[in-house]
Amino acid sequence: MRIALALADQAKARLDLVRYGLWQSRIRAPFNGVVVEGDLRQRIGAPVKQGEALFRIARLEPMYVEAEINERDVRDIIDKSGGEIAFVARPKQKYKIRVVRVEPAAIAKEKQNVFLARCIPEHQPELWSRPGMSGVCKIDVDRRTLLWILTHRTVDFLRMYLWW
Repeated sequence: MRIALALADQAKARLDLVRYGLWQSRIRAPFNGVVVEGDLRQRIGAPVKQGEALFRIARLEPMYVEAEINERDVRDIIDKSGGEIAFVARPKQKYKIRVVRVEPAAIAKEKQNVFLARCIPEHQPELWSRPGMSGVCKIDVDRRTLLWILTHRTVDFLRMYLWW
């Protein structure tokens, strides 16, 4: 009887060890979000190293818009200026935004330099919006004359070309 009790305790200890291992194998994020990168279906049965990234999770709160501004136009953007965005998924719906910050350093993207402007929506984002969506952003700037709008790019090009 003592041998049977010892075997039962041993089986219970093994079961507890397996349950603990299953509990440790659960993947939990420290915040609520959406998986934006990573698919474990392709890695079934493959070994995984400790510390290796399996997923990339994006927070849903607070959402922000990251606008790319060409280096020619960044001087016209003033912090706290407004604008609107339209996403590719729903181009007819426009949402008001406000520029919070323009990054001080440019990054190279597709044969041009762009500055990143962080904008926040003025209203609560829709339930269908997700991180990584793309679209068009129009940012309000100071009022300009029609002559300036039509000629400023040509004048800037000539200034750079002739160096005056």
